[in-house]
Amino acid sequence: MKRFVYLFMMALALPLFVACSSDTEDELLLPQETTSGVKGVDTREVGERSYWWLWSQSEKLYFTYLDTKAFIYYHPSNREVIVEKLAERGLKLEDDYDYSLLGDNPVYTNKGVKFDFLNECVWNEVSASYKDIIDIPEILDACPNIRWASGELHGTSAITINTESNETLQIIAEEYKVHIVGTYEYYPSLFVSFVACDKNSKGNAFEIARDLWEKYHIGAEPECGNSILPH
Repeated sequence: MKRFVYLFMMALALPLFVACSSDTEDELLLPQETTSGVKGVDTREVGERSYWWLWSQSEKLYFTYLDTKAFIYYHPSNREVIVEKLAERGLKLEDDYDYSLLGDNPVYTNKGVKFDFLNECVWNEVSASYKDIIDIPEILDACPNIRWASGELHGTSAITINTESNETLQIIAEEYKVHIVGTYEYYPSLFVSFVACDKNSKGNAFEIARDLWEKYHIGAEPECGNSILPH
């Protein structure tokens, strides 16, 4: 699959759960940190590269954002319009084939109100800075690709969260302005949940995943696999 590089890491990471603080409302409702007004540009780490936490090992994974390629997702009914608007800017979708945002559809619990819509959405890439395309209304979100120690990874709008608590998901959705996808049984008796960003979210998936671990000690990672679902 197109984004297989990350899957091996995810396969190793997900079973190794760390001891997290309890998912309580008091933990999450802390004063919000002021962030950059430009979505996807992280200015909170002065003099230090951006990173996210590999929460299963409590390890920082450093990376840099790329200005040359961006992940986008959209509803397939808007594909033709997006292609036309990109062409006006001398740009195009990188792949002729769109990839399902949610992938296969297992049995979910805690489904969000936009689940059915997100289940229809697809993603692709554009060889441009996300800032040059995020203003296109039909593009629901755009995130820069990243470069880290092992090479380049695709951007993402999805976050894996180590909780099956609907209350916790609702609090996260409200604070970070993300959409709840639902909870999925990754292995027998091992549940993870997923949320999806859009262009109105408080930061991109890398920034939000880092905050959830760093500020609240809730296991969360940007989902850089082929879709939101692990395969």
